[in-house]
Amino acid sequence: MEKKMKKFFAVFVLSAALIFVASCGGDSKNDNQNDDSDTGDTSVDTGDTDTGDTTEPEDTGDTTEPGDSDPAESDDSDATEPTDTDEPEDPALIQAYSLADAHADAVSEEIVGANTRLGLNIFEKLAIGQKENIMISPLSISIAMAMTANGTENEALAEMKEVLGYGEMELPAVNEQFEELIASLVSADKDLVLEIANSIWLDESISEDVREEFVTVLTESYDSELFTADFGDAETVGLINSWVAEKTHGKIDKIIKSIDALTVMHLINAIYFKAAWSKAFDKETTFTDKFFMADGTEATADYMSFKYYENPEEVRYGDYVIAGQNVAGVKIPYGRGAFAFYAYVANPDFDTPNDEVLTVDEIIGNFVEKGFAEYMPSMIRASYKLHLPKFKFEYEKSLAEIFKSLGLEKVFGAGGMSAAAPALYVSEITHKTHIDVNEDGTEAAAVTDVGADMAGGENFPGFYGRRPFFFIIRDERNGSILFMGKVEKPEYK
Repeated sequence: MEKKMKKFFAVFVLSAALIFVASCGGDSKNDNQNDDSDTGDTSVDTGDTDTGDTTEPEDTGDTTEPGDSDPAESDDSDATEPTDTDEPEDPALIQAYSLADAHADAVSEEIVGANTRLGLNIFEKLAIGQKENIMISPLSISIAMAMTANGTENEALAEMKEVLGYGEMELPAVNEQFEELIASLVSADKDLVLEIANSIWLDESISEDVREEFVTVLTESYDSELFTADFGDAETVGLINSWVAEKTHGKIDKIIKSIDALTVMHLINAIYFKAAWSKAFDKETTFTDKFFMADGTEATADYMSFKYYENPEEVRYGDYVIAGQNVAGVKIPYGRGAFAFYAYVANPDFDTPNDEVLTVDEIIGNFVEKGFAEYMPSMIRASYKLHLPKFKFEYEKSLAEIFKSLGLEKVFGAGGMSAAAPALYVSEITHKTHIDVNEDGTEAAAVTDVGADMAGGENFPGFYGRRPFFFIIRDERNGSILFMGKVEKPEYK
């Protein structure tokens, strides 16, 4: 009994929000296509998973078993390949778009604004002054923290609502909004594969002590699968990681390395997103040239572009004045245009000294101060050149101290998550991301792990990404930000 009680007063690890965005190649569409044009097959073959000699967890709810395929062996190369066709859309597809867009419209400006502000506030603290490639997923973090909020009550809940920006919204309304948000991302575009999965993993010693209300809201509002396993068995690590790998098609193969002797719970949210550009870049025009680093040194990068002075109908540009200097922005849509990639870079005059060129941190700071809304309406189609460097990198950072600096304190104290189980409190929040941007589209992944214990050249019009730049990936229908990052050095290996 003493051992069981000690096990109960343990570590509850909430591992939430894996997001994967992957690119695919294919033929270019007609430049004058409408938003509903048919651009190809979005099916994804995930292959066969070998989870090793591990035992399967007991299924404690209406759930599915994790990982029956080896996602690392999957061949997704043509999953979102656009095709050039003038055939009318399938009525079933139009209906699916209509339903997804209706869910997107039902997501309130308040929840989108809260998620965006949270992402910007965290990104500013992580990115300013750091000379490295950085990316976070505001959507990943927001879902993870919304799920965590359901484990809080009283003063801890009030503090969570304040820091997460929920204002006067009650938790049931917040959960309804996230339910709409998640539903809006399913079947949003036939040229875009977007799969969302959530799971609750309980240690056998705690399964009967976790409050039913907490589990119910996660299974109903977040469609979480429920599993019970022996956390003292080392094979459980493989089971959890196999679930993660399966749901992200092998792009993130693990979320945990081991399970601490006191760990009693894992909550995992996985989102897989794979999209092609509305018009793929011409690989024959990709070229290598200089990239001007923030410290004044020069590197090289592979720049993607279109044929000479070709500007696809869907691509938009914007020129902005920030801190008295010009900034060039570009918007590049995916698929039917429901999602898009944005990037912003300094565009100095010929006679601007290098040490006076606007830095990417200054651009980010301006976005944090004024928000995205100021820079979206002025995007127009214009015959400007586009040189966007290919880039691929990974990033990992603890967010616990960031959240504390934003005012989140009580959830880190004893009983901070008492609505989930007695004496639970958050002990760690870890965020890890991966991104690959190339001629065909975008590939990215994000993991948010919330752990809890128990008490006890560029001088003429166009976008020339030859200096460090800021980027986001955005849902154009309601403004939700999936990813945001900065590229200090666009390496592609």
